[in-house]
Amino acid sequence: MTAQRVLILASDAKRMEEMVQVPSLKGVHFSILSDWKSGADALRKENFTAIVARKFSKEQATEAFVADLLALASKTSMILILGEKEGPSVRVALKGGASEILFEESLANTLVPCLEKYLFSGYGLLRRMSLEELFDFCIPVITSTDMGLLATTILEKFREALGASFGILFRGGQMGGGPCAILASLGFADESIPVGLLRRFGEILTAAGPAPTVFHAATLEASASGNTNFLSDSRILLSVGYDLNPGSRVYAVLGLRGTPDAEVLNSPLLNFFQRQARLALINAERGAEAQSLIYIDDLTKLYNGRYLNVVLDREMKRSERYRNFFSVLFMDLDFFKRVNDAHGHLVGSRVLVEVGAVLRACVRDSDTVVRYGGDEFVVLLVETNADEAMIVAERMRKMVEAEPFVKEMGLEVRLTISIGIAAFPEHATTKQALLNLADQAMYRGKESTRNVVYLAHAQNIP
Repeated sequence: MTAQRVLILASDAKRMEEMVQVPSLKGVHFSILSDWKSGADALRKENFTAIVARKFSKEQATEAFVADLLALASKTSMILILGEKEGPSVRVALKGGASEILFEESLANTLVPCLEKYLFSGYGLLRRMSLEELFDFCIPVITSTDMGLLATTILEKFREALGASFGILFRGGQMGGGPCAILASLGFADESIPVGLLRRFGEILTAAGPAPTVFHAATLEASASGNTNFLSDSRILLSVGYDLNPGSRVYAVLGLRGTPDAEVLNSPLLNFFQRQARLALINAERGAEAQSLIYIDDLTKLYNGRYLNVVLDREMKRSERYRNFFSVLFMDLDFFKRVNDAHGHLVGSRVLVEVGAVLRACVRDSDTVVRYGGDEFVVLLVETNADEAMIVAERMRKMVEAEPFVKEMGLEVRLTISIGIAAFPEHATTKQALLNLADQAMYRGKESTRNVVYLAHAQNIP
């Protein structure tokens, strides 16, 4: 994640630098400048999380100094340093737009805690927003309809507003059970870390309701086994639950270095952002459900032929970009017409459902099983070469042959299946050629012994 940036404007730059060299502010980037011109130039070029500033002369009017700073950084939290004898200037500064006043006489004790508060405890952006600015802040969330993009956008906005060091947006198991599914994460050096975090703490974190819930790292670590080093800088986890459709709940978990202020957690501004995020998640989920209806086979609930084109296009692009490979298995049930003729189409339909379940059980979650039409199925195996695909196909063939279908209907229908395999880029480098070669290999099996697996001929490479 991009380091938080703090601008310090003070004539005694060396002393200020020594004050902020503490472990709790490790990773924060400080620009410490000792003259107004340099500070103004920096504000024109860069965005800062917070500004710490002291007037450069006693004769300079506090109101004018604050106005000049806010003219260059109106949305940035500004911490103004004054002397205790400048009491009347405090009211002027706060009225003019300063976020907080620190007194020179106690600066050594108050500067670091104040910075921690604004950087890590939610005293930043949301606290200073007008309703109009908040609406603009929410626009990227409101206008996102893709669930993956929306999940990332919500986390980025939370990080921007609350200074989070990391974030995870994940879907809880149905009705509170089952494994968590990560929709987006940010701020982690390794993608395995958020998976491990949810594996250890998911049950605790999903106890959160729609109101933000604070969890202290010490409490979590006491209930967990294994390494929890990733919590060393983020001692607080903030969890927020979003109820979408019945039985569907999404959670945002943010890592913070300090405990968020109750005024921030209960603020109308944060509540407004929460509502917009929830509505956007509901819309994205409904859109995904509607989209899935286009690509799901009504009978088997596997993907249909329309989706095969989508996933093939995706894998071709991915393989070309990362020099990966994948295989396509084209398969057809042997003598399936006999099942319909002997037992009727209702039994035949049930057999297709059970065959689909057998095929699905033979592959990984990352692979795709498609009912192509009638009693034909297509399976796409990602990052799988021809030799590996032969092993998977043989497993499918044997499992179909061994399975007694529709037992609950008082029958034990026995079937076999013929499978053809073509691999990218070994056998073909275009979508249509790949499907044709797999189909041709399958028909070689249908025309020979059936109940067999055939690999595409090398001489058919386009």
